[in-house]
Amino acid sequence: MRREGKEIGRNYIFMWEKPWTVKEGFVMGAGLLITGELLQLSVGPVDWQAFAWPVNLIVLVVWIIGVSILYAMRKKVYAFRFLTTGAATVSALVYAVALTAFMGLIRQVGDTQPAADKIGFTKMLSFWPFVIIYLWIAVIVAQVALSQLHHFKWRSLPSLVSHIGLLSVLVAATLGSADIQKLTMTTKVGTPEWRAYDEKGKLHELPLAIQLNAFTIDEYPPKLMIIDSIGIPLPEKKPVTLLLDDTFKEGKLLGWNITLKQKLELAAPVMTKDTVYYVEWPSLGAVCAVLIEATSPDRRLVRQGWITCGSYYFPYQALALDDKNIVMPNRDPERFTSKVEIMTAKGAHIETTIEVNKPAKVEGWKIYQLSYNEQMGRWSDTSVFQLVTDPWQPVVYTGICLMLLGAVLLFITAQKRKRGKR
Repeated sequence: MRREGKEIGRNYIFMWEKPWTVKEGFVMGAGLLITGELLQLSVGPVDWQAFAWPVNLIVLVVWIIGVSILYAMRKKVYAFRFLTTGAATVSALVYAVALTAFMGLIRQVGDTQPAADKIGFTKMLSFWPFVIIYLWIAVIVAQVALSQLHHFKWRSLPSLVSHIGLLSVLVAATLGSADIQKLTMTTKVGTPEWRAYDEKGKLHELPLAIQLNAFTIDEYPPKLMIIDSIGIPLPEKKPVTLLLDDTFKEGKLLGWNITLKQKLELAAPVMTKDTVYYVEWPSLGAVCAVLIEATSPDRRLVRQGWITCGSYYFPYQALALDDKNIVMPNRDPERFTSKVEIMTAKGAHIETTIEVNKPAKVEGWKIYQLSYNEQMGRWSDTSVFQLVTDPWQPVVYTGICLMLLGAVLLFITAQKRKRGKR
């Protein structure tokens, strides 16, 4: 036992002999992971909202001073000097890649939800070990960048530019996350609105107002489907539909032959003593109505009648078969847009159109089309927007551009070196 203990001690001392290698880097990383998990269990996950402005600026200044002190003391403290070596970089990257891959394999919860497990794997962006490892990488990148600045050479310019870009992305994307605002605003036609709610339901008054002038929906062509007597679409596991596009005249639906007799995009019902028929009616609450003839597979049964999907104003209309019904499900929206006027505190009046994936950009805000009054459908007089602002986003974009510039410069210098060797 004494001999084994001595051997372990010798190996441990031998491992920490200078110069340190990747082994020491992995041990340092393991220590950081353990420290992070202890913090996770004792104080809980990282609360990024605590770093909101101006706290994040103060933390950034303190961090810059800290890494500068580390670099200044590198000759006196070998551990600080080790941070500028490739061994430290490799070990840090291995841990970072492993944790990032682990995050991709585990379903993550939303920003406002607590982690679904006790350890914290389901909310990795607030998981202390994950944050500390990326902080370790940021410190290493900062040390390397300071070393390149201190011993500047033109041939190291591509690497320096890339490191500054990476550092900008890492710092701005983390400390700046607390300043990101995602708000939801509900507007009605003709009424300016300047109030919005965050994810916690807190009301915010904004430096801009949005007035909805018009809301429109482009819908996909109507479809027909067959349901049983209790309303279950058939076949039960994989319902079949028949698309009534502009070219449709006749088709098959579960063996029934469907012939289109008339189609009205905007219609209203007219009720008589014996039946209900539809006429064109381009007004609020109008429905899409089709007159069809359905013939059974054995051609013994023929039914003819109007079918509509209904609206908030008129009920839906179905065509009864033997023990089933042909119905028109609600039409899917293909594109919905809002014509708005945006008024800012600086006196700007901007008329624009907002639609899904095509937001409006005004004074640092991105305004996305989020939803509408689905009960009223195409006749909705309400539009719901998501307003997003990220003050640190320009810093992130600048960092990405610097990394791309560094890659281009690296390629150019590599080509020049090849030509010089020739």
